[in-house]
Amino acid sequence: MRQAGFTLIELMISLTIALFMLAAIVAIYVNMKATFVAQDELAQLQDSERLALTMLTTTIQSAGYFSDPVSSTAITSLPAASVTWPSGTVAALAAGQGVVGAGNTLGTGTGSDTIAVQYQTASGDGLMNCQGQTNPATSGVKQVWINSFSINASNELTCTVGTGTPVALASNVGKMSIVYGVDTDGDANNSTDTYMPGSGVAAAGLWARVHTAQITLRFLNTLTSTPSAPVLLTGPGIVQSINFKNNP
Repeated sequence: MRQAGFTLIELMISLTIALFMLAAIVAIYVNMKATFVAQDELAQLQDSERLALTMLTTTIQSAGYFSDPVSSTAITSLPAASVTWPSGTVAALAAGQGVVGAGNTLGTGTGSDTIAVQYQTASGDGLMNCQGQTNPATSGVKQVWINSFSINASNELTCTVGTGTPVALASNVGKMSIVYGVDTDGDANNSTDTYMPGSGVAAAGLWARVHTAQITLRFLNTLTSTPSAPVLLTGPGIVQSINFKNNP
């Protein structure tokens, strides 16, 4: 009686086909995982972009605001103060001055800028500082918030209120550049004539005539960056122009 079964050649062919099928399945899995990781990284990047721009806009647009323009002035409502940048340099806010800025050497891009804005809140008005705190209705007093934004060495957008501890707001922020819209001639139009970096505004003594902060954020390429070697996304970055509610 003849016995039925696989020959050695048939067995080898079957194994080869099985290996090809297994390789195809593994390749599909690897591609799907890479796609998932890329989509997850993109979603996190978009969240960082959205949060960074929202917090910067919400806070900076209130620069120079004070709660009772009928019976008080900016100079009496916003007293002179000082701001210490992450580099240790101290900047002065004159009485009534709503904004001051400078460059520093933290973050991926040497020269990432810093900005501080101050404004007054009345008790219970709901106006928040950059860490989400408000002046409670039970306080019964007016509060001046000084909010400072910078990029730290971990590529995070941070916010500091007064002399408190910096709080990270958004991650994967490689560089922040800021120019200021300034009314250089102080004419009756009271409108922006030119844009200047913080160093130029300071040198010309024009902080009191700043109407707008134009911020450019460049984020990290999270697919190619590592903690020790961050890589910026290509392109000009995201630009946001923020007009002050209480223009000089």
